[in-house]
Amino acid sequence: MVSNPGNAATLPARTLRKFHIEEIDCTRCLFALLLITGLCGCEKKAGEAVVIGKDYVAAAKQGEELNDERPTNHEQWIVKVRILDNSRAIQVRADRGQWEKLRVNDRVKVTYRTGKYTGTIWDAEIK
Repeated sequence: MVSNPGNAATLPARTLRKFHIEEIDCTRCLFALLLITGLCGCEKKAGEAVVIGKDYVAAAKQGEELNDERPTNHEQWIVKVRILDNSRAIQVRADRGQWEKLRVNDRVKVTYRTGKYTGTIWDAEIK
């Protein structure tokens, strides 16, 4: 049998069945992955919180000896808040102006995402 790589009709039937089965398996895997991602995603929540503290992390300079275990290449302004609904304390990244205006015991509105199964808080921000 002379085969022409561009013509599927000349490929043996066994090879064609193998490609078809692999295509079905890929489709099933993709569908399962999308289903898992949709079911295991995060829930977006919002609520009121009280500021319980503030923290500043300076930018790390190359070759500089650091005492802080959180070095980054940019400054960070962190506001620690306690969510009033569930009494959970979280850290929220803020911009400098927002960080300077806030004081301990101020009430703020926060939005955040929580993992459905783990309860991990992601992407928190102060409104």
